[in-house]
Amino acid sequence: MKKLFVLTLATMLLCVPIAATKRALVIGIGAYPAGSGWNTINGDKDVPVVTSMLLKNGFSANNITTLKNEQATYARIYQEIQNLAKVAQPKDFIYIHFSGHGQQITDVHGDEEDGLDEAWIPYDAGFAYQKGKYEGQNHLLDDQLCIWLNQIRDKVGDDGKIIVVADACHSGGSTRAINDEEEEEWVARGTQDAFIIPNPTTVNLPFSAQMVRWVLISACKSYQTNFEYKGTGSLTYALNALNGEFSSLTCKQIIKKLGSTIREIIPYTQSPQMDCPMEQSEEMFF
Repeated sequence: MKKLFVLTLATMLLCVPIAATKRALVIGIGAYPAGSGWNTINGDKDVPVVTSMLLKNGFSANNITTLKNEQATYARIYQEIQNLAKVAQPKDFIYIHFSGHGQQITDVHGDEEDGLDEAWIPYDAGFAYQKGKYEGQNHLLDDQLCIWLNQIRDKVGDDGKIIVVADACHSGGSTRAINDEEEEEWVARGTQDAFIIPNPTTVNLPFSAQMVRWVLISACKSYQTNFEYKGTGSLTYALNALNGEFSSLTCKQIIKKLGSTIREIIPYTQSPQMDCPMEQSEEMFF
Protein backbone atom coordinates (compact mmCIF):
# COMPACT_ATOMS: atom_id res chain seq x y z
CA MET A 1 0.00 0.00 0.00
CA LYS A 2 2.82 2.40 0.91
CA LYS A 3 4.59 1.72 -2.39
CA LEU A 4 1.34 2.29 -4.29
CA PHE A 5 0.82 5.63 -2.48
CA VAL A 6 4.36 6.78 -3.30
CA LEU A 7 3.96 5.76 -6.94
CA THR A 8 0.61 7.54 -7.18
CA LEU A 9 2.03 10.70 -5.59
CA ALA A 10 5.01 10.69 -7.95
CA THR A 11 2.70 10.31 -10.93
CA MET A 12 0.56 13.22 -9.74
CA LEU A 13 3.61 15.45 -9.31
CA LEU A 14 4.78 14.63 -12.82
CA CYS A 15 1.38 15.63 -14.18
CA VAL A 16 1.35 19.04 -12.46
CA PRO A 17 1.66 21.73 -15.18
CA ILE A 18 4.98 23.57 -15.15
CA ALA A 19 4.40 27.23 -14.34
CA ALA A 20 5.62 29.53 -17.10
CA THR A 21 8.46 31.85 -16.13
CA LYS A 22 9.09 35.32 -17.50
CA ARG A 23 12.77 35.83 -18.36
CA ALA A 24 14.47 38.86 -19.92
CA LEU A 25 17.76 40.10 -21.32
CA VAL A 26 18.06 43.89 -21.57
CA ILE A 27 21.02 45.31 -23.51
CA GLY A 28 21.83 49.02 -23.67
CA ILE A 29 24.92 50.68 -25.15
CA GLY A 30 25.48 54.41 -25.14
CA ALA A 31 29.22 54.98 -24.73
CA TYR A 32 31.09 53.05 -27.41
CA PRO A 33 34.92 52.91 -27.16
CA ALA A 34 36.95 55.86 -28.36
CA GLY A 35 38.25 55.08 -31.81
CA SER A 36 35.40 52.71 -32.64
CA GLY A 37 33.85 55.26 -34.99
CA TRP A 38 30.50 55.21 -33.16
CA ASN A 39 29.11 58.37 -31.63
CA THR A 40 27.76 58.45 -28.08
CA ILE A 41 24.02 57.88 -27.69
CA ASN A 42 21.75 57.06 -24.74
CA GLY A 43 21.20 53.34 -25.22
CA ASP A 44 22.47 52.60 -21.72
CA LYS A 45 19.84 54.92 -20.23
CA ASP A 46 17.11 52.71 -21.70
CA VAL A 47 18.10 49.81 -19.43
CA PRO A 48 16.53 51.05 -16.15
CA VAL A 49 13.43 52.22 -18.04
CA VAL A 50 12.92 48.78 -19.60
CA THR A 51 13.76 46.96 -16.36
CA SER A 52 11.18 48.99 -14.45
CA MET A 53 8.59 48.26 -17.14
CA LEU A 54 9.26 44.52 -16.91
CA LEU A 55 9.05 44.47 -13.11
CA LYS A 56 5.64 46.11 -13.30
CA ASN A 57 4.51 43.39 -15.70
CA GLY A 58 5.25 40.29 -13.68
CA PHE A 59 8.97 39.75 -14.25
CA SER A 60 11.10 38.87 -11.24
CA ALA A 61 14.34 40.82 -10.77
CA ASN A 62 16.13 37.46 -10.47
CA ASN A 63 15.09 36.61 -14.02
CA ILE A 64 16.17 39.89 -15.64
CA THR A 65 19.75 40.11 -16.91
CA THR A 66 21.10 43.51 -17.93
CA LEU A 67 24.17 44.39 -20.00
CA LYS A 68 25.31 48.01 -20.24
CA ASN A 69 28.11 49.57 -22.29
CA GLU A 70 31.38 47.62 -21.86
CA GLN A 71 29.46 44.61 -20.53
CA ALA A 72 27.62 44.27 -23.83
CA THR A 73 30.34 42.72 -25.96
CA TYR A 74 29.51 40.25 -28.72
CA ALA A 75 30.80 37.35 -26.61
CA ARG A 76 28.81 38.38 -23.53
CA ILE A 77 25.59 38.86 -25.50
CA TYR A 78 26.10 35.41 -27.01
CA GLN A 79 26.73 33.95 -23.56
CA GLU A 80 23.58 35.45 -22.04
CA ILE A 81 21.36 34.37 -24.94
CA GLN A 82 22.79 30.86 -24.64
CA ASN A 83 22.03 30.99 -20.91
CA LEU A 84 18.42 31.83 -21.75
CA ALA A 85 18.30 28.84 -24.09
CA LYS A 86 19.66 26.57 -21.34
CA VAL A 87 17.20 27.60 -18.61
CA ALA A 88 14.14 28.15 -20.79
CA GLN A 89 11.24 25.77 -20.17
CA PRO A 90 8.06 25.02 -22.12
CA LYS A 91 5.57 27.93 -22.06
CA ASP A 92 8.15 30.44 -20.80
CA PHE A 93 7.97 34.11 -21.83
CA ILE A 94 11.29 35.44 -23.15
CA TYR A 95 11.86 39.19 -23.67
CA ILE A 96 15.07 40.45 -25.32
CA HIS A 97 15.67 44.19 -25.67
CA PHE A 98 18.52 45.89 -27.54
CA SER A 99 19.16 49.63 -27.41
CA GLY A 100 22.18 50.81 -29.37
CA HIS A 101 23.47 51.44 -32.85
CA GLY A 102 22.50 49.38 -35.89
CA GLN A 103 24.21 49.03 -39.24
CA GLN A 104 23.86 47.20 -42.52
CA ILE A 105 26.74 44.91 -43.42
CA THR A 106 27.80 42.93 -46.50
CA ASP A 107 25.72 39.75 -46.76
CA VAL A 108 28.12 36.79 -46.69
CA HIS A 109 25.32 34.21 -46.72
CA GLY A 110 23.76 35.16 -50.05
CA ASP A 111 20.21 35.35 -48.72
CA GLU A 112 19.60 39.12 -49.07
CA GLU A 113 18.34 40.61 -52.35
CA ASP A 114 20.14 43.90 -51.71
CA GLY A 115 23.37 42.16 -50.67
CA LEU A 116 23.22 43.56 -47.15
CA ASP A 117 22.39 42.04 -43.77
CA GLU A 118 21.15 44.01 -40.78
CA ALA A 119 23.22 43.96 -37.59
CA TRP A 120 23.11 45.09 -33.99
CA ILE A 121 26.31 46.83 -32.90
CA PRO A 122 27.76 45.37 -29.66
CA TYR A 123 30.22 47.40 -27.59
CA ASP A 124 33.26 45.89 -29.33
CA ALA A 125 32.08 46.28 -32.94
CA GLY A 126 33.80 48.83 -35.15
CA PHE A 127 32.22 51.28 -37.58
CA ALA A 128 34.29 50.50 -40.68
CA TYR A 129 36.23 47.59 -42.18
CA GLN A 130 39.94 47.54 -41.33
CA LYS A 131 41.78 44.57 -42.78
CA GLY A 132 43.56 42.56 -40.12
CA LYS A 133 42.18 44.77 -37.33
CA TYR A 134 38.41 44.69 -37.51
CA GLU A 135 36.61 42.81 -40.26
CA GLY A 136 33.05 42.72 -38.91
CA GLN A 137 33.43 39.69 -36.63
CA ASN A 138 31.63 41.40 -33.73
CA HIS A 139 28.65 42.68 -35.71
CA LEU A 140 25.62 40.73 -34.48
CA LEU A 141 23.95 39.73 -37.76
CA ASP A 142 20.23 39.12 -38.04
CA ASP A 143 21.10 35.67 -39.44
CA GLN A 144 23.12 34.81 -36.34
CA LEU A 145 20.44 36.14 -34.02
CA CYS A 146 17.92 33.97 -35.85
CA ILE A 147 19.96 30.84 -35.06
CA TRP A 148 20.14 31.75 -31.37
CA LEU A 149 16.45 32.61 -31.13
CA ASN A 150 15.45 29.33 -32.77
CA GLN A 151 17.32 27.51 -30.00
CA ILE A 152 15.19 29.34 -27.45
CA ARG A 153 12.00 28.75 -29.45
CA ASP A 154 12.68 25.03 -29.48
CA LYS A 155 12.87 25.12 -25.66
CA VAL A 156 9.77 27.21 -24.91
CA GLY A 157 7.71 25.45 -27.56
CA ASP A 158 4.69 26.73 -29.44
CA ASP A 159 2.96 27.66 -26.17
CA GLY A 160 5.86 29.88 -25.12
CA LYS A 161 6.38 33.45 -26.24
CA ILE A 162 9.45 35.35 -27.44
CA ILE A 163 9.43 39.11 -27.93
CA VAL A 164 12.50 40.89 -29.31
CA VAL A 165 12.64 44.70 -29.24
CA ALA A 166 15.29 46.58 -31.24
CA ASP A 167 15.54 50.27 -30.35
CA ALA A 168 18.14 50.82 -33.06
CA CYS A 169 18.12 51.38 -36.80
CA HIS A 170 20.22 50.53 -39.81
CA SER A 171 20.10 53.95 -41.41
CA GLY A 172 20.43 57.33 -39.74
CA GLY A 173 22.98 60.10 -39.66
CA SER A 174 24.57 62.71 -37.48
CA THR A 175 22.84 64.64 -34.75
CA ARG A 176 20.62 67.37 -36.16
CA ALA A 177 18.26 70.07 -34.91
CA ILE A 178 14.60 70.68 -35.82
CA ASN A 179 15.31 74.16 -37.14
CA ASP A 180 17.66 77.07 -36.71
CA GLU A 181 15.50 78.71 -34.05
CA GLU A 182 15.41 75.74 -31.69
CA GLU A 183 18.40 74.57 -29.68
CA GLU A 184 17.11 71.05 -29.10
CA GLU A 185 19.00 68.43 -31.09
CA TRP A 186 17.79 65.02 -32.14
CA VAL A 187 20.20 62.15 -31.63
CA ALA A 188 20.00 59.39 -34.24
CA ARG A 189 20.87 55.75 -33.68
CA GLY A 190 22.51 53.96 -36.58
CA THR A 191 24.24 55.07 -39.75
CA GLN A 192 23.59 55.36 -43.48
CA ASP A 193 27.08 53.97 -44.11
CA ALA A 194 27.04 50.21 -44.60
CA PHE A 195 29.90 48.06 -43.33
CA ILE A 196 31.39 46.81 -46.60
CA ILE A 197 33.49 43.65 -46.56
CA PRO A 198 35.68 43.52 -49.70
CA ASN A 199 35.78 40.18 -51.54
CA PRO A 200 33.75 38.29 -48.92
CA THR A 201 33.80 34.50 -48.72
CA THR A 202 30.31 33.04 -49.04
CA VAL A 203 29.20 31.06 -45.97
CA ASN A 204 26.14 28.82 -46.20
CA LEU A 205 23.48 29.30 -43.54
CA PRO A 206 22.88 26.27 -41.28
CA PHE A 207 19.12 26.59 -41.81
CA SER A 208 16.65 27.18 -44.61
CA ALA A 209 14.31 30.16 -44.77
CA GLN A 210 11.31 29.76 -42.49
CA MET A 211 8.45 31.73 -41.04
CA VAL A 212 9.14 34.10 -38.14
CA ARG A 213 8.75 32.24 -34.85
CA TRP A 214 8.79 35.23 -32.50
CA VAL A 215 7.54 38.80 -32.23
CA LEU A 216 10.09 41.36 -33.41
CA ILE A 217 9.44 45.04 -32.82
CA SER A 218 11.78 47.52 -34.50
CA ALA A 219 11.95 51.25 -33.90
CA CYS A 220 11.51 52.16 -37.57
CA LYS A 221 11.53 50.91 -41.14
CA SER A 222 14.91 49.85 -42.55
CA TYR A 223 15.33 53.08 -44.56
CA GLN A 224 14.22 55.40 -41.75
CA THR A 225 16.13 56.97 -38.88
CA ASN A 226 15.47 56.09 -35.25
CA PHE A 227 15.65 59.17 -33.05
CA GLU A 228 16.01 59.46 -29.29
CA TYR A 229 13.55 61.39 -27.18
CA LYS A 230 14.30 62.98 -23.80
CA GLY A 231 17.43 60.90 -23.30
CA THR A 232 15.98 57.50 -24.18
CA GLY A 233 15.19 55.63 -27.37
CA SER A 234 11.90 56.65 -28.95
CA LEU A 235 10.68 53.04 -29.00
CA THR A 236 11.67 52.50 -25.37
CA TYR A 237 9.88 55.72 -24.44
CA ALA A 238 6.75 54.67 -26.33
CA LEU A 239 6.72 51.19 -24.77
CA ASN A 240 7.07 52.65 -21.29
CA ALA A 241 4.28 55.16 -21.99
CA LEU A 242 1.93 52.23 -22.69
CA ASN A 243 3.00 50.34 -19.59
CA GLY A 244 -0.37 50.30 -17.89
CA GLU A 245 -2.18 49.01 -20.99
CA PHE A 246 -0.16 45.88 -21.80
CA SER A 247 -2.46 43.46 -20.00
CA SER A 248 -5.39 44.41 -22.23
CA LEU A 249 -3.71 44.84 -25.63
CA THR A 250 -2.83 42.39 -28.39
CA CYS A 251 0.42 42.63 -30.35
CA LYS A 252 -1.46 44.24 -33.25
CA GLN A 253 -2.91 46.89 -30.96
CA ILE A 254 0.48 47.51 -29.36
CA ILE A 255 2.19 48.35 -32.66
CA LYS A 256 -0.61 50.76 -33.61
CA LYS A 257 -0.30 52.58 -30.30
CA LEU A 258 3.49 52.65 -30.50
CA GLY A 259 3.26 54.26 -33.94
CA SER A 260 0.79 56.83 -32.67
CA THR A 261 3.00 57.74 -29.70
CA ILE A 262 6.16 58.05 -31.79
CA ARG A 263 4.40 60.27 -34.33
CA GLU A 264 3.43 62.58 -31.48
CA ILE A 265 6.96 62.95 -30.06
CA ILE A 266 9.25 62.74 -33.12
CA PRO A 267 9.09 65.52 -35.74
CA TYR A 268 10.48 63.23 -38.45
CA THR A 269 8.88 60.29 -40.23
CA GLN A 270 9.52 57.21 -38.12
CA SER A 271 7.23 54.17 -38.14
CA PRO A 272 7.85 51.26 -35.75
CA GLN A 273 7.53 47.83 -37.34
CA MET A 274 6.37 44.48 -36.00
CA ASP A 275 7.04 41.04 -37.46
CA CYS A 276 5.35 38.07 -35.83
CA PRO A 277 3.69 34.73 -36.53
CA MET A 278 0.11 35.39 -37.62
CA GLU A 279 -1.27 33.25 -34.80
CA GLN A 280 0.49 35.44 -32.22
CA SER A 281 -0.66 38.81 -33.55
CA GLU A 282 -3.90 38.53 -31.56
CA GLU A 283 -2.22 37.39 -28.33
CA MET A 284 -1.77 39.65 -25.32
CA PHE A 285 1.60 41.41 -25.27
CA PHE A 286 2.48 40.48 -21.66
